[in-house]
Amino acid sequence: MSATLFRLIARLYLGLFALALLGVVLVYLVADFGDRLNVFLNHTVADVAELYWYKSLMTLHQLSPAAMLLAAGATASVLRQRAEWTAMQALGASRWTVVAPVLVSAGVVAAGLMAFDEAVVTKAGERVDGLMVNRFGRWGDYGFFYFPKQWFRVGSDIVHVRGESEPSGRLRDVTVYRLRPGFQLSARVDADALESRGGDLWALFDAVERRFAEDGTSTLERSAELLMSLAGSDPQTFRIRQGRPEQMPLADLRTQQVIRAKVGLPVERFLLAMHNRFAYPLTGVAAALLALSLALRPARRGHLTLALIEGLLVSLALFAFMLMGKALVLGEHVSPGFAAWAPVVGLVVLGGGLWAVSEGQLRPRARR
Repeated sequence: MSATLFRLIARLYLGLFALALLGVVLVYLVADFGDRLNVFLNHTVADVAELYWYKSLMTLHQLSPAAMLLAAGATASVLRQRAEWTAMQALGASRWTVVAPVLVSAGVVAAGLMAFDEAVVTKAGERVDGLMVNRFGRWGDYGFFYFPKQWFRVGSDIVHVRGESEPSGRLRDVTVYRLRPGFQLSARVDADALESRGGDLWALFDAVERRFAEDGTSTLERSAELLMSLAGSDPQTFRIRQGRPEQMPLADLRTQQVIRAKVGLPVERFLLAMHNRFAYPLTGVAAALLALSLALRPARRGHLTLALIEGLLVSLALFAFMLMGKALVLGEHVSPGFAAWAPVVGLVVLGGGLWAVSEGQLRPRARR
């Protein structure tokens, strides 16, 4: 393959990708604005513009795989309509002449999406949540992700945190339940604050401790500062970062998985977010392969409209499958890694199968 032809097809694909991405993003944002119009009526244009600026950054990332799919099918259709694909075949070109530059370009776009997600989308998503709550008074599921996670299992003890965490790491409005073997309550300590003293040692301020004997009697003691050892803990144990896992940098995702696993909090959503940081952009590459396999099949005509319809149908099926996978992960029915990478593998297998059929490598066996 000549370098000139490679660059020509790559430029065509990237141009169609930019056009497709702009189109789907505009359609999404206009539909979203119309759906929320009553929310924005009493607010300034500046507030709405700031909200949709950050939303547009998020939407660019979310819809890029669909745009990669649409652009791949459109590239093959444009080459067919211009009779360029016929001319290439007459000169002995194979499907790789079109597929290679498209997949290389899609791979570059996918790598850019990973970096864009890490550097931009994580901050934009958190900003959108804050604007919706603080300026527009719409909470949605904000409380689920941003309010403190209240129950922690540390060794044989259970810690209940009702207040906010301070930047220093001090926790407010805390109750510690100390359990003896058999899951029987041996003591309950209510405190205004909990703070690390290094290792597994913690200080509880303005503490009220109730001890429960096995015979049913109890005692009560008040302390301005009570030192307590929580076996298996360390100063980072309660450093639970609030927010959506999808909006956290990779370093925070890894740290939160370790911390949450120690205190008995679910980590499936965080594992899924980490896998999707890489799998989601690569879904666009695999989808581009499927689109090319559909668009370059021998019996197909080069209609751009047909390519767009095929791309939209595949996109809808793909997003439905990904939502179903997320639900299965949160229900602990499948592993996060399987749910994240199954769409990529499925698209590659389907695209490769169609390719093999078109090349005559897979043919149905004749009936005897």
